[in-house]
Amino acid sequence: MPRLERPAPSVFNALLDPAAPRPAQRRSRRHEDPQAVGQDYLQYMLNDYETRRAHGHRNWRDLCPVYAFALTTHAADWPRGDAADTCEELAEHWEQMRGQSRMGWAQARPVVEDAWRALDHIPTAAVRPLLQ
Repeated sequence: MPRLERPAPSVFNALLDPAAPRPAQRRSRRHEDPQAVGQDYLQYMLNDYETRRAHGHRNWRDLCPVYAFALTTHAADWPRGDAADTCEELAEHWEQMRGQSRMGWAQARPVVEDAWRALDHIPTAAVRPLLQ
C-alpha cells in the first residue's frame, strides 16, 4: 500500500462549507497561504462542489473527504482502473478515510475519478502545499 500524506486540515475541513458566507479574516504575512499556491485544485473543488450542490447532490460534509481522498491517493500514485484488486484496495482505504461522509465507495468513486483527471493537469508543485 502506498504511503499517503495527510491533506492540510486548514484546507480540507468538512465542517466549513466553502459556499457559506464567512467573516473577513486577517492574513498573516509570515506564513505562505496554501490556498494561494494550490489554487487550481481548490478552484476545481469549489466549482465541482457548486455544480453537484446545484443538482441536489451531496453537501460539503460528504464531498470534502472525497476531494481530500482524491488528492492524497493521486499524490501517492495509487493505481487506477477497473481491476478488482485495485477497486477493492481503494474501497477499503476510502472506508478508513471517509470520516463523517455518508458516501459509500460506489458514490465517491466517480467524484474521485473526476478529481484525479483534474489533478492530472495541475503541476505537482502547486498541489504539494495542500498536503502535510
